Amino acid sequence: MVLKPGIIDRYVFREVFSGFLFCLGVFMLTGLVAGFLPLLQKGMEAGMELTMILFQMLINALPSTLVTVLPLSMTVGILLGLGRMTADNEVAALKSSGISAVRLLPPVLVLAAIGFALSLVCTLWLIPKGISAGHRLMWEALTTRADAGIEERTFFDRLKNLILYVEKIDPGTGVMTNVFIRESSNPDEVKTIIAAKGKVMPDPQGKALVLHLREGTVISENSAGDSTGALSFESQVFRYPLADLEMQKTAKSLEESSIANIRERVSEAAEKERAAEGAEKDFYQRVQRLGRIVIVQRLAHPLACVALALMAFPLGVLNMGLSRLNNVSVGLVAIFVYYALTLAAERAARSGLAPPEAVLLVPALVFAIAAVYFIRCVQMEKTPFVIRLVAGALQAARRRP
Repeated sequence: MVLKPGIIDRYVFREVFSGFLFCLGVFMLTGLVAGFLPLLQKGMEAGMELTMILFQMLINALPSTLVTVLPLSMTVGILLGLGRMTADNEVAALKSSGISAVRLLPPVLVLAAIGFALSLVCTLWLIPKGISAGHRLMWEALTTRADAGIEERTFFDRLKNLILYVEKIDPGTGVMTNVFIRESSNPDEVKTIIAAKGKVMPDPQGKALVLHLREGTVISENSAGDSTGALSFESQVFRYPLADLEMQKTAKSLEESSIANIRERVSEAAEKERAAEGAEKDFYQRVQRLGRIVIVQRLAHPLACVALALMAFPLGVLNMGLSRLNNVSVGLVAIFVYYALTLAAERAARSGLAPPEAVLLVPALVFAIAAVYFIRCVQMEKTPFVIRLVAGALQAARRRP
């Protein structure tokens, strides 16, 4: 009895899609937990309000995580689904009924198209919006809890014209020991405060960072760095106003800009480069190169879904032993090679060795061409030499005591 093509498509798509969803859930959960736990720890230390802000930042980072795990989830999901069918001789049964293994390719292409579309939406719209929202939330956290982020033996420089260093913080009382403050909001006078003790005081209006300092010295310097006086104190309240601070009105970063805006900034940098010299000329060249890299990467990431899905198909339907893990192992090697090529291409583009448009799409192109060749071998019921070599090496490694 020969199965209808529609039944084959639905059956294969269900197998690969279920594997894809399982892998996507595992990878997304792993990425989110790894990213959220450090944020949660800092948030609990700073207060629940900041914790909620950090949670919103994590939500804004979801598209970036999704773009990273989509190609991996699709590749492993396809390998698991087709590998099970191969290990259970279902692919062999289809061949014996006169159906070529290539007939199983359309459902894989549908899944690749879904991954490509999702990734493209993320790279073109969701990720830039998430980065912008993350910047706004960081500023909100800064103005809501100006002391959030003050840690022992770490320079706190989130506030403009202010540097704060604390040797030790008592976790129970919040008392800080050996406090160093350098405040330079007035360009004609720089104040350095060294205090033995200090503690952050609440500001009801949330418009200032207030520190109650004890047993310290205030040293004043002019713009040339010469001391203009020193004053010792037993107790002093240091208040650094936040109301006068506004969010930087600088241009958006390239990562949060649209492609049209990036192209405009690249064109502006090219015009300024013509009139610049020396280090300034190098700076505008780097701006152009980085802008072109960001533009090409927004297409290269979605293409990774298609290239790896195409490569996963022949690796899944080839019979590499009774265990489906044989197919998955070879697929993991392919994933490693792909991202090694991606890192090499990005390094070449960033260093200026080659144009971004010429090298960043090379990994996807190479894998697509190799996948077409492997699919052709599957159609001819041949196993490519390189796959036999990798599979043999992996089986030999497993047999070693």
